Amino acid sequence: MKNKRIIAYLTCEKFQSDFYATIEQRYKATLNKGVVIVEIDDDEVAIVFSFGACIFWNVSYDNTKFFLDFLKESEINSFEESMVEEFDYAKTDSFSIKLDTIFLDDEDSLLKIALSYAMAQSIKVEEFEKQIENSIDENAYIPLQLSKYGKINLNKKEVSKKIGELFLVKSKINLHYDLLDTPDFFWEYPECERYYEAMIRYLDVNSRLEVLNKKVEIIQELLNVLSNEQNHKYSSFLEWIIIILIAFEIVFNLAEHFLK
Repeated sequence: MKNKRIIAYLTCEKFQSDFYATIEQRYKATLNKGVVIVEIDDDEVAIVFSFGACIFWNVSYDNTKFFLDFLKESEINSFEESMVEEFDYAKTDSFSIKLDTIFLDDEDSLLKIALSYAMAQSIKVEEFEKQIENSIDENAYIPLQLSKYGKINLNKKEVSKKIGELFLVKSKINLHYDLLDTPDFFWEYPECERYYEAMIRYLDVNSRLEVLNKKVEIIQELLNVLSNEQNHKYSSFLEWIIIILIAFEIVFNLAEHFLK
């Protein structure tokens, strides 16, 4: 039997709160623990998560494109280029995952939701990885400048902007980190958790999260460096004001003395 296709998309930071109502206007859809299951066509199912991920099970290219275009009006902070992961799946007697092919012992919708959770979290981790990697690359010159010249060649306003940019990346990851916890869905359907955990292991999500946490620490170190530099610039500014005021007072006293 020919394998079927799973395609996971992450198209935006998140969907608007009423995205389920939007989907219901055109498709037959059900809501289960915050996850939307959409029947697109015969044996074609899309599973949509509020944090911007859509997992398409055996959905044709045309139907996938149409659905993603339809959902664009519900996107918040759309990406210029969607993140995509692809897998194959087939029905067999026992469950396993090998070489990006998932062998299912059942095609129940709950099992698909469990596996889709893992795929959606994996692709969300990829978004965080790219964001933080870009931030580290863009700011790698900061410690180099500091080690070479003993100071950072940025003015006070530029330092403040850098602090804001780095803090935004760090806080965005921290605020959305709960999305990567084991979903509450498995409290009600514990029999599906083994499928989720197997997919999480296969996608190496936990190890990637550890690396991500280390990179967040690097961002924090850069923030500390910039904050210290900002404090130094402010202290230097105050010192110059004090020096100028003292010099002015000396000149004024001398002038008063000679005029007498």
